[in-house]
Amino acid sequence: MLHFLSNLLHVFNLLRYIILKKLLTIWFVLIIHAFVSAQETHNLDFFIEQAKKTSPSLLENRNLEAVGDLQNKLIIAQNNSFQVNSTSEILIAPYFNNNGRAIAITTNPSSNAYGYDIGITNGGLYSSQINITKNLFNQSVLKNLLFQNKISNSALSLSSEEFSHNLIKNISDAYIIAYQLQLQENFNRELLGDLDTRLKVVELLVKKGILMESDYLLLQLDIEGKKLELQQLKSDFNTAINQLYTLSGIPAEDIDQLIFPNLEQIKSPLKKFYEQRFQNDSLQLAADRAIFENHYKPQVSVYTNAGVNAVEFNNIEHKIGTSAGLRLTIPIYDGNQRKLNAMQSRLRQDNLNFYKQNSEVQFSNNLKNIEQQLEALENNRTLLEIQLNKQLNILEIYKGKLVQGQISIVDYLNVIQNYKQNVYAKLQMQTNKWLLKSQYNYINW
Repeated sequence: MLHFLSNLLHVFNLLRYIILKKLLTIWFVLIIHAFVSAQETHNLDFFIEQAKKTSPSLLENRNLEAVGDLQNKLIIAQNNSFQVNSTSEILIAPYFNNNGRAIAITTNPSSNAYGYDIGITNGGLYSSQINITKNLFNQSVLKNLLFQNKISNSALSLSSEEFSHNLIKNISDAYIIAYQLQLQENFNRELLGDLDTRLKVVELLVKKGILMESDYLLLQLDIEGKKLELQQLKSDFNTAINQLYTLSGIPAEDIDQLIFPNLEQIKSPLKKFYEQRFQNDSLQLAADRAIFENHYKPQVSVYTNAGVNAVEFNNIEHKIGTSAGLRLTIPIYDGNQRKLNAMQSRLRQDNLNFYKQNSEVQFSNNLKNIEQQLEALENNRTLLEIQLNKQLNILEIYKGKLVQGQISIVDYLNVIQNYKQNVYAKLQMQTNKWLLKSQYNYINW
């Protein structure tokens, strides 16, 4: 019986161990997944999206576009709705020395009285009216005003697109520089690890009398110098990260690693940005001219009012009435302003054409120049890769000879320094390639 209970307890403990192990495994996987997910947020797209959300220029333009939408309703209300208002006025025009009275308010003054001509003032005015007016046959005027507002909103949309494009360029360049520092830091850390291993080997060789103590001290001094260089790279990397967060408009955080910047050259759009800007600016000139032309359209309005309108207070309750009318305004002459405005519009359009032609030339030349630089950079990078492979083989040979005491530490460190310089050159080439792609995408839109 005791043996059975003992076996049962053993089985129970085994099951508990297996379950606990599985739970720990699941927990470990979840922690790793959370860590990886957190790291994945620190990529180029993360900073760009944050910048778009926090940029005050983009937020301002978004509000201004909403203002433009409200302006449409305002234009319709001002030009196509009934305008109702209330007016009240009391005017007293007294007469002095009227029929022996020092002051009198009358509509029939004597010839010896002093005061305004009765034909002008009627002795006074007591008025309180409700007035209603409405413009008629003004759909063409309304259409021009709405079109001008639409073009203004399009200009805001293009401005937001340009702000966003500049953000992408600035953040991409800052990210590339930060990533280059990260690569240099990683390379130096690996190099330091290898030198630390070499230092232990050299220490053994010094104890055996194969190498001199000065060799050990020289290698130790070189390692200390590279540690200082590594500390500087860490500081520069942190500064670059803070710059990224500043450009993105979010609080800075510590980042261990940045994700590889996946930059690809975009294809040329069917309609380039400078062409969109030229088209919108041309439409803006047309809209402004159409608004100016509104002054030369016949204007018809209808009006009516109702209320009290009297020249004396006596029997004023019988002076309640109403009136209505139709007003027509036709411009005749204004000193040739219409012609002068048309000449101004043509000159402004010529200016836009000048800029468009210049933009076309710059667009083509700049893209061609970057493509040539990328091609030359790739050729140089291929040659440098061949040289690096050879230097790596030489470095491995020198490591073996160093163990055997066949070379001096000075020769070994010189080989490492040459290898390091070429690795840095390779990293710089890769950085330049990313920066050129960023510039290519910045221009090619």
